[in-house]
Amino acid sequence: MTRYYCSGFDINNAFGHGLGDMFLSELKDTKSIVYIPGGADKMQKVKEKYVPLFTEHFKKVGIQFSKSTIINHEINSEDAQKAVREASFVMLMGGDPFKQKEMCSQLGLLEELKKYDGIMLGFSAGAMLMSKHIIITPCSEEYPEFHIEDGLNLDDISIYPHNNTSQEDYPDTLVVGDETYQRDDLIKVANEYGNYYLLQDYLREDGLTDVSIIKSTNGNLEFYTENNGRIWLATSGEIKATNTTKKDKKLTQKLFERD
Repeated sequence: MTRYYCSGFDINNAFGHGLGDMFLSELKDTKSIVYIPGGADKMQKVKEKYVPLFTEHFKKVGIQFSKSTIINHEINSEDAQKAVREASFVMLMGGDPFKQKEMCSQLGLLEELKKYDGIMLGFSAGAMLMSKHIIITPCSEEYPEFHIEDGLNLDDISIYPHNNTSQEDYPDTLVVGDETYQRDDLIKVANEYGNYYLLQDYLREDGLTDVSIIKSTNGNLEFYTENNGRIWLATSGEIKATNTTKKDKKLTQKLFERD
């Protein structure tokens, strides 16, 4: 089984630079893809904007699925479970990871996702749901306090997306849009819940995107970066750029090849 933990993508070429080539080599078939949005408020945009965009991104790298299913609150739970079980590819999308978890729980999908043995990709909220812990630090009016729940724990790792900075060293305070992350808050979480990874999808002034992705293949982790993408490890004492697992084993670090 292969799983991808992503913060986000190059909006112009999401699966380029080598990522789509990996999909092509890993897919058993292209019969169906299942999209799981991050909450009811995302459904319309997912249907009208994001699924058509991802369809085009897949097509660019030579992948066309025969069937596409968007999971929503109105779908029959048995149909939702069957769709996941039979899917060639499952994408857990962005939004609110807690709302995403609640919807999956109501439809009986949490256990199906844990058992799924195909290709799964989670970005933003989706990658957080795949994690051991869903981690939110006080960062905005929507999230003024720490909010941490159990995730699916598919690979015994947790990620926190959108840590978007061009700095080599993680700053004391990082402002990303309407959210503000405090270095001390991130370390505080690591003190209580263990080490976890910070990923980025930083859109640079030159139009390029710094992307970082963690790939798990049967439990073996690899780091992938695009442009100047970084992966940080939050620990009980610091936040550092890393290329080692929690067991201090070297990871394979690769740079996506440009088309």
